[in-house]
Amino acid sequence: MTEPQRPWYKEPYIWMLIGFPLSSVIVGSFFITISVLNKDTLVRDNYYKDGLAYNQELQWDKKALSLDIRMELVVQGNELRLQMINSRQTSPSTLKVTLGHPTIPAKDRESHLQLTEDKGYLGFIESTEDGRYYLLVESAEQQWRIRKDVWVKNGVPAAI
Repeated sequence: MTEPQRPWYKEPYIWMLIGFPLSSVIVGSFFITISVLNKDTLVRDNYYKDGLAYNQELQWDKKALSLDIRMELVVQGNELRLQMINSRQTSPSTLKVTLGHPTIPAKDRESHLQLTEDKGYLGFIESTEDGRYYLLVESAEQQWRIRKDVWVKNGVPAAI
């Protein structure tokens, strides 16, 4: 006696052979759609201009080293204080400070600090979480800058 033959679409092995490649095509098209519709925020649009300006930026870093500029940073609530510990040049009237979060751009903070009577700098900043930040202190009028990784903790001084 012979068994009746089942139609091809009722065989599980056929659907397995069709299913695996079909699922990879569907998942692949999903990821291609996501990558096309969402902009990569880590890639800069003007990378060529950034490359040309790199030597100028290095000169600003070297100038800060030659002036032996050392500071102390304190973040307390929404207040950002910088105290100049050492410098071979007169204190500039304003400083631009940027605290960049290593992974989350929404947690980046920027402030413009004004020189106070006690030769320190004071400015206001959005509240920050305790943790590691990329610090950038710039003086546009004297053309120097300091870049450093710092651990920011509310009310605790950090040496720069």
